[in-house]
Amino acid sequence: MMSNPVSTEVEHLSIFQYTRGHEYAGNRFNTSPRPERFKSYNGPCVRLKTTIRKGEAAHPQVAMNGIEWLKQLLLPAFGVTSVKFHGHESELLWSYPSAGGCYPVELYVHVRRLAGVEPGLYHYNALYASLYRIAGAQTAEQDGHALPDQEADVSFILTIVPWRTCWKYSHKGYRFGLIDAGHVAANLQLVLRSLGWQSDAYTRLRSEELAAMLKLDSYEVPIAMIAASCAEHREAERTEDAATKLSQRVQLSERCDSQDDVEAELFDWEPILGFQKKVNRTIQEPSEGWLTRAALPEDWTSCDRLLPLLIERRSSAAFQRCELPAEQLFTMVSFIERIGLHSDFHMIVNGIEGLAPGIYRSTEGRLDCAEEGDFRDITAGICLGQTFIRDCSAMFVFTVDMSHIPNDDFSLYQQCTIDGGAMGQLIHLKTEEMGLGFSIIGGFYDDEFRELLSLSSSHQIIYAGAWGLNALNGEEVRKDDRYVMNKPQS
Repeated sequence: MMSNPVSTEVEHLSIFQYTRGHEYAGNRFNTSPRPERFKSYNGPCVRLKTTIRKGEAAHPQVAMNGIEWLKQLLLPAFGVTSVKFHGHESELLWSYPSAGGCYPVELYVHVRRLAGVEPGLYHYNALYASLYRIAGAQTAEQDGHALPDQEADVSFILTIVPWRTCWKYSHKGYRFGLIDAGHVAANLQLVLRSLGWQSDAYTRLRSEELAAMLKLDSYEVPIAMIAASCAEHREAERTEDAATKLSQRVQLSERCDSQDDVEAELFDWEPILGFQKKVNRTIQEPSEGWLTRAALPEDWTSCDRLLPLLIERRSSAAFQRCELPAEQLFTMVSFIERIGLHSDFHMIVNGIEGLAPGIYRSTEGRLDCAEEGDFRDITAGICLGQTFIRDCSAMFVFTVDMSHIPNDDFSLYQQCTIDGGAMGQLIHLKTEEMGLGFSIIGGFYDDEFRELLSLSSSHQIIYAGAWGLNALNGEEVRKDDRYVMNKPQS
């Protein structure tokens, strides 16, 4: 890829970075009520049974009705796995992590061919496990040119409502929304594969055309799309009785007027709108470059193996200060390599047997120590003083060098961020499988991190996470996510 000095880096990317003394400048956390946490539509809908639990994983079935198939897919991939109450405040816990529990992602389903489901465009309300039909088949097909895949049987369009995260994190919340969309995209791909479907993930889109197709409100942005197809399903549908095929015909639904949030108008959107314009101007014709750069590992092709990981996954809030076996670290490094997004990345090692504490660079599976030393307190300070980070065994830091991204391909930065979210969700699930803990670290002082890792100013940190053994002692120092309360109890 050509080298190119990026003059727009400070102008368009500094809004996503933390600097000391200005951590939350511009947010509305103390002045505006919390935004609505999900969209609602009025009218008839298709209700999905909410019966998937641990130990009840579905198996791929060619003849599975479309409604049953959607249930088996959507409940674990984009569903609420638990609800906890703290006084008068409820906390929804989902099958993917989200910065500050803001959950800005919305999901739309474009059905072209799905047995038992009328073609058209649907909005999926995860809280109610319901599909609201918002456009008929003719309208959906007419506007379908906005979709990068014109032949997919079913397409899942992920949008973000930035106000949900920007309310708390100011402009940095937009970047967190991109990462969250990557988390959900990874879930959808994994569950689709486990159900025997093929899928392509598009993490570059013509967002303005898709927003018009979906009739989105101001500021809601299409971010990614999963196009899914199944040859066996098409054959089964051709032989299906017509009465069954149309059994889920529903009328169109309307959006609730009460969902509009006037408080969002008080937020300064100009920096984010400027970033979006820069991204949209650099998206060319559809190509293979629109597809995700992250590859699915072969670890979870079985629903039985995947489903418990999605349901039980939680972000760690406290670590035991201990040394993990080196083989566990190398298992994770090998796993990250197979994802194929980063051939090299940095680690801060605090407690790995046989490795001196210090800063390491992983290059194609080889670990090179850049500087030995105890960096526990330094990294906790860089990460906005989150003290629980001091106890993790290792910290992963993934970056992208903007000097390698030409100005006419600026949208690649956004794609790298979304793909970074997909990679992070895969790391989460692998960590859960290993019986360890992982926590995304979204808040850090970017310049100080770059200085610690000896990186140039052109490097942007797209994903970072703390990794180690969970501490379950309630008296341990932990962050404010109430880890123990929200962990499923066996």
